[in-house]
Amino acid sequence: RMQRAVSLAIRNQGIKTGRACLTGIILALAVLSLWPVSLAAQGAATPRRIEATRWEEGEKIFHGDPRWLGGDGATAIDLGAGRVLWLFGDSFIDPSASGSRSLSMLVRNSIAIQTGYDPSTADMKFFWKMKDGKPAAFFAPKGDTWYWPASGIMLGRHLIIFLMEIQATEKNALGFETRGWKAVWIDNPQDDPGRWRLTYLISPQRRGLIVGSGNPIVAEGFLQVFAADETDRAVYLVRWPISRARTGTLTAPQWRAGGKTGWVGQENSLNRPARIFAEGQMEFTVEYLAREKRFLQVQTLSVMNPCLAWATAPATTGPWSEKSCFFTPPEEGRPDILIYAGKSHPMLKGADMVFTYVANTTSEDKLLNDMSIYFPVMLKGRIAREDGAP
Repeated sequence: RMQRAVSLAIRNQGIKTGRACLTGIILALAVLSLWPVSLAAQGAATPRRIEATRWEEGEKIFHGDPRWLGGDGATAIDLGAGRVLWLFGDSFIDPSASGSRSLSMLVRNSIAIQTGYDPSTADMKFFWKMKDGKPAAFFAPKGDTWYWPASGIMLGRHLIIFLMEIQATEKNALGFETRGWKAVWIDNPQDDPGRWRLTYLISPQRRGLIVGSGNPIVAEGFLQVFAADETDRAVYLVRWPISRARTGTLTAPQWRAGGKTGWVGQENSLNRPARIFAEGQMEFTVEYLAREKRFLQVQTLSVMNPCLAWATAPATTGPWSEKSCFFTPPEEGRPDILIYAGKSHPMLKGADMVFTYVANTTSEDKLLNDMSIYFPVMLKGRIAREDGAP
């Protein structure tokens, strides 16, 4: 169970500022550091390489509201017509705009709408809910559970968002564990988010697999969604006919079983889903590169080596190449710093490619007072040949 605890911890180190939670994370990382970590991906040969550098002009978009003082996750969804939806996990909200995280409230999730595809020139407006006069999560929790946003996609004029459902527990030092996943359907995403109509859909569970860990893809007449195994980070693939997905119907999912079996229904217990690739993360992105005629997957490589890494495949089902590091965050190696949530954002303009990651900390004092961390870090990049030509 330790790997599951670490996966959740890396998903969001800032869910609590309590010392018990921070101690649990540190203990989990200490155990993990004794385990072997595969670094073979670093040496994987690829016909091209990605070059990336810090894009401070672009990431200023996360610093424009004095009430929103940081959040992790940072998934982007193209809403069309120049609007981009950003999904964040635990977020610091300060209605008084004092600029102090110590005076903020930590809500389980928040969102933002970017207007304009170039983040260096676009506007950004952040949203959360209010409950009893205090900031609250945009996607409201129920009972002792809460939601962390995972990914989403526009289907026609409707929006579907995949959420990780988390539950409080006394079974581990972290105080929380995954309960599964949930999809929410929004039938009026063109409106202001304050007027969105949210419908939480029937979301069939498969033990230990978190659907939406990787962003959805529409391919071959189906909505295809990646699902990570919370125990070992192996990644699987599930799909629904696009005709059903467009109506918000996610019952009767089909899982990729591999080989001659192809796809199997949820009820078929004789054929386990086939692993699409190993050593994924609870958060990553997949996009199609038309020029390369291949799919590109981006993630942070591992806890011990949190470089941004990429892999490619001719189809969503693979075969996927080994992962190759293309950017080492300068925060790596700093005391108490944890780096995760490496992602690509193909809808963004101003650079050939745009990436983000999050730098967090296991130090309560540093989290509350160091305003250089816990905001998404933005990179601009490009794919280059080995001789350096684009």
